[in-house]
Amino acid sequence: MYHAVMEPPNGCDETERDLFVSPRQFEEQMADLAARGFRSVRLDQFQTGEGRTVLITFDDAYAHLPAMVTPILERYEFSATMFVPTAYLGGRNAWDADEHPRLGALEITSVRQIPEIACGPWEIASHGSRHVDLRTLEPSACLEELTRSRQVLSELSGGPVEALAYPFGYVNDQVEDAARRAGYRMAFEAGPAPGGNPLRLSRQPIRGSDDLRVFRLRTSGWLRRFRAVHRVTPAWARTAVRAAINGVAR
Repeated sequence: MYHAVMEPPNGCDETERDLFVSPRQFEEQMADLAARGFRSVRLDQFQTGEGRTVLITFDDAYAHLPAMVTPILERYEFSATMFVPTAYLGGRNAWDADEHPRLGALEITSVRQIPEIACGPWEIASHGSRHVDLRTLEPSACLEELTRSRQVLSELSGGPVEALAYPFGYVNDQVEDAARRAGYRMAFEAGPAPGGNPLRLSRQPIRGSDDLRVFRLRTSGWLRRFRAVHRVTPAWARTAVRAAINGVAR
């Protein structure tokens, strides 16, 4: 899971710094995946992919991504998914603007760009409409948010949009039910998820502060196995293992 691929602007706070992955970092990471024998998959292959496969995703649909990322994807014959908050098409990241002004200054993909992006190594998927915490909405409003976004993107991209990334990664039973009723076949959180539920799929955030060793750890099968054990491990043991992982990463 990525957000922006550009040099972090001056004055970034810690949260902002982690959401900016530099072009050099991204190129290095894609080269590393290719060298390790990974191939990227598209959304309809994600849950059935065999061997070393990876789904590369971008939240928030920043306007700079096609120009910055597409040549790198094509160099390694990778594809990627762009999750789009439809109410902000052609605007800026207003949901982060108050607390994180460097993120708030970033432009969002325009209506005109969507058909062009959908023709390249990208797939278009939903990030809701207004990028709000869907858990805070009444059931009818939550359903409207997800239905409207899916309809708009299906129209603009010229194909069915059936995948969703929950805004902020937040989901509960009510939000999951709304996603199902809105017609989504798969939906992603922003971190670990229990597994086995296509509407609560896990992703691994990639941070600007990650060096290549941390990136390899985040994209390793070992980490996925660790997560499964983590859910049934006592808190004291989790703390000890986390300290060991941080030591290895450094």
